[in-house]
This record gives sequence, structure tokens and C-alpha cells, in this order.
Amino acid sequence: MKYAHDGNLDAACGEALKQIEHTGYEDDLQDDGVKDILKYGIACYKKRCKVMLAEKI
Repeated sequence: MKYAHDGNLDAACGEALKQIEHTGYEDDLQDDGVKDILKYGIACYKKRCKVMLAEKI
């Protein structure tokens, strides 16, 4: 989850998804036996919010 300081919700969602990739959260979940993993990037700016779902590869 990210706060879009400049109001660009799309860019902030993208940054949140990049953070998921860089931190390796998915690897830890797979090691624990989780098979289906959905990755959401969430951004907020004032009273607006946007959610993006990462595409499965």
C-alpha cells in the first residue's frame, strides 16, 4: 500500500506492486505451501483509492 503524494494513483499502485516483487513475499508464501497468490497494489490520495491486481505469469 502506498500514498500517492502527487495524486498519481496509477504510479503509486505500480510502486506497490514493484515492492511486492522486490521483497520476495511470494517466495515465503510458496515455501509455506500456498499455491494461488494474488498480488494487489493499493494507492490512496486524500479520499480516493485505487487497487490494481498484478497479472499472473
